[in-house]
Amino acid sequence: MLAVKSCKSIAEYAIRRWMCEKGFEGGCFSVKMTGNEGLLKDQNGDTLTLVYDGKEKCVYIKE
Repeated sequence: MLAVKSCKSIAEYAIRRWMCEKGFEGGCFSVKMTGNEGLLKDQNGDTLTLVYDGKEKCVYIKE
């Protein structure tokens, strides 16, 4: 379960919630937030950029 208190923004909360819904294990990934974008990094150094769209209230993968 995701604790709202641990998130510093709505964008971070939405991205971490998206990760939980998609089955990402929190302990295996790090998330670095910059504004409404989160850089998701795994233990191999591979990255994925996630974006929170405040107007649409959704998270998507940045290509």
